[in-house]
Amino acid sequence: MPPNKKPRIRYLAYDRCLMNSAKKWGYQELLDYVNKDLTYRKMEPIGRTTFYSDIRDMEVEFNAPIEKYREGGRVFYRYTDPDYSFANQPLNEEEIEHIKDAVLILSRFSGLPGFEWMDDVISKLELGTFEEVGDPNIISFESSEFLKGKEFIGPIFHAITEKQVLKILYQKFDDTTVKEHLIHPYHLKEYDSRWYVLGYLPKHDTLITLSVDRIVEIIIQINAGFIENTRFDFMAHFEDLIGVRKDNEAEPIKIKLKFSPLMADYVKTKPLHGSQKKISIDEDGSLIVSIEVIPNFELENLLFSYKDEVEVLEPITLRNRMQEIIESMSRKYS
Repeated sequence: MPPNKKPRIRYLAYDRCLMNSAKKWGYQELLDYVNKDLTYRKMEPIGRTTFYSDIRDMEVEFNAPIEKYREGGRVFYRYTDPDYSFANQPLNEEEIEHIKDAVLILSRFSGLPGFEWMDDVISKLELGTFEEVGDPNIISFESSEFLKGKEFIGPIFHAITEKQVLKILYQKFDDTTVKEHLIHPYHLKEYDSRWYVLGYLPKHDTLITLSVDRIVEIIIQINAGFIENTRFDFMAHFEDLIGVRKDNEAEPIKIKLKFSPLMADYVKTKPLHGSQKKISIDEDGSLIVSIEVIPNFELENLLFSYKDEVEVLEPITLRNRMQEIIESMSRKYS
């Protein structure tokens, strides 16, 4: 295990804790959390001296608004500013150089089959690097700084790479109870500024998709016997899908859509899906296209984002479904 010489990794671990004001964070809770994070990264755990030095450095060097308070005879730590996050600190010159090196390495994969997503990552890294050293008014990115559960993304990623079983405490939007899922995590997916973890659920012998923002807590299961992924090809899994929700028994269907002249060029330059094909252009400039996907909630949301500039022509089942939703909306505004 390599020595622990990167304090920023530890600062970010403390930060994830202190941003979670729903839990009380004492010395032992913080130390246990940061050491668990370091163990994921195959780094040496720290002790009491390094812990107190880290907290002092965060306060002095980075003006972190850390406050100590007593309760029930114990000392706890918290941020006095609920909007503060150490993660928002600008990168230093050494870190910027590391990012530039990473961009150079990643660029070697650009254009290779299966690495199409890399072009977007490289662009964001390059632009993000220049943003750190330049004028922040020049460029901005769509981000989810208020996304609930983002503190779990790092630990889940490390659990996947280190082949660790996770017990996930999970609460759906429409459920008041918290349920436990013992999963073998295989894949992280971002869609529409939300993150999802896909993993194997041995109890039901199936692939499960969990929204990260509905996770209450994750617990590493030591020596739980991780089951390697030999069944699921995630490139193929998302190939006939918009979004992440998929009925494993469903088959893709051909959907014919008609877009208004106002949307025609937009849809041609930003296809709804990789399967999109132009069928025809009407005399008024309307564009008719087809896509082949599995119908799901995200598809409906995408179609409604075009408001009255799109019409579902086929199949009749999806057309009727859209009509039902439109009629329900109409009754609300009548």
